[in-house]
Amino acid sequence: AMDQPGPAWLKHFTLYSNRAMDQPDQCSPSPCNPRGTVRCEDQKGDFLCHCFTGWTGVRCEKDVNECIKKNGGCNHECNNTMGSYHCSCHRGYMLVGPQRCNDVDECQDPGMCGTARCVNQDGAYDCLCETGYVYDNNTKTCLDVDECEQGVCEECVNTPGSFRCFCDGRQGKKLSHDLRSCQEITTCVSLTMKRNSRSLYLGRMFSGVPVVRLRFRRRVQTGFSAEFDLRTFDPEGVIFFAGGHLNSSWIVLAMHHGKLELQLRYGAVSRVTSSGPAVNDGQWRKISVEEQGRSLVIKIDREAVMKIAVNGDLFTLKKGMHELNLTVGGVPFKEDSLINQVNPRFDGCMREWRWLTGEDTSIQETIRSNDNMQCFSTENPGTYYPGTGFALFNITYGGSGVCVYVSMHLLICMYRLHIDLCVYNHISLPYVLVSVGDVIVASAPAFLCDAEVHEVNVTVSGNLTILEVDGQPGQSHTTPGQETVDLSLPSTTFIGGLPDVPLVSTLVSSFYSGCMEVTINGLALDLDEAFHKHNDIRSHSCPLLGGAL
Repeated sequence: AMDQPGPAWLKHFTLYSNRAMDQPDQCSPSPCNPRGTVRCEDQKGDFLCHCFTGWTGVRCEKDVNECIKKNGGCNHECNNTMGSYHCSCHRGYMLVGPQRCNDVDECQDPGMCGTARCVNQDGAYDCLCETGYVYDNNTKTCLDVDECEQGVCEECVNTPGSFRCFCDGRQGKKLSHDLRSCQEITTCVSLTMKRNSRSLYLGRMFSGVPVVRLRFRRRVQTGFSAEFDLRTFDPEGVIFFAGGHLNSSWIVLAMHHGKLELQLRYGAVSRVTSSGPAVNDGQWRKISVEEQGRSLVIKIDREAVMKIAVNGDLFTLKKGMHELNLTVGGVPFKEDSLINQVNPRFDGCMREWRWLTGEDTSIQETIRSNDNMQCFSTENPGTYYPGTGFALFNITYGGSGVCVYVSMHLLICMYRLHIDLCVYNHISLPYVLVSVGDVIVASAPAFLCDAEVHEVNVTVSGNLTILEVDGQPGQSHTTPGQETVDLSLPSTTFIGGLPDVPLVSTLVSSFYSGCMEVTINGLALDLDEAFHKHNDIRSHSCPLLGGAL
């Protein structure tokens, strides 16, 4: 500055102002953080950094954390960034606008859950399966749960979506009240099961083969004689055979239409004679057959009822010995070789027998050691099912339907027939059920374990099923479109139990135990005429009931 006249203070001011104007631009180069600075303002010896939103500090070098205050206004998550921030949503939500989160409906995608049912939740979704199934994320399918692996019951069968607890009735077990464990099937009615060890039961073999075979050999010619006590309710069957072989001389004493019948063959001569009163009334009768000269005399209670002239000998001479074969409860040849066709199966009881005027002690020893060869001490007419088997019939019903009448003394509260009439003890209340396949079509509650006789009627025609128990109608469960029973096809009828079917396919698998008489379409079933029968089932006799337990 040039020296000029004037006051001293003016001189010094001028010098200072000139020095400020000579200061360099403080914003060149800019001291501000370029990322956070809008602009740098030179303040003549100083500077001022103008910051972008989200930055602070003298040089705009510090980030502002917007998330500290009210989460940055975000619904879910606030994410701070250098100089800014952004909002994000939890899984299952989507960002709508800068801050708001809305739920995503994943079920809008038809393939989200595969075969399972998709249910949208707030921020999520569930793939749901029916009870008994579990969802598999890999295959997106519902897989069956094998509940049996968890030990839910004593005996378990896994089924699609469920399981069934069962007990094998054929092993004498039933489902307990907890519907999980098994318990023994108990008898609810007692029987008079005492047997007579000095008696012989003639109906032990369903095959019709004899229960006793004897051979007598004599050095001297001897006349034939037989005497025994007989008790039966059976109207037909073979009592005994005596003679040589089929083509020699022989006699057969049988029961036919409730009366004694004698069939004989002496050489070329064959005869059949029947006479006397009916003896199948369950009373003990003393029967005798004796050769007297050239006649055979048959007596009932010591009264002669038949006398038949014969010409020949029942004994056959072999190597100097007179031989005679005797069989009890059957014949030693095929039954179709009999002169008059008789069903050889005979439910009868014999005692105090004497063959050829002597008692055979070997038979007595065998009977004492085998209960099945012994008779019950007291009996009633009927068919006895011991709970160990069934009878099988091949019955043609035609297309008109089937009407089943059952009269029973029930001993255990569980049984089933292949014609699908079933008594089922559910918890404590027994039911009579009628089913077609595995579908129950009729039912009736009924307490049958009371030592009384009960009557059950079932009529099936097409898809119509009528059930009556002791005259009271049951409830029908027929539904529209239900399968029609085609009775015109050949069918097999099981009485007293089921064949070897899968246990899961039936409510009841135990055999019937008790006395029962069955009539189908007006025809009383004779179990001696069955295609098959368990040997322990007695066709025409039943032990006396002892009363309810």
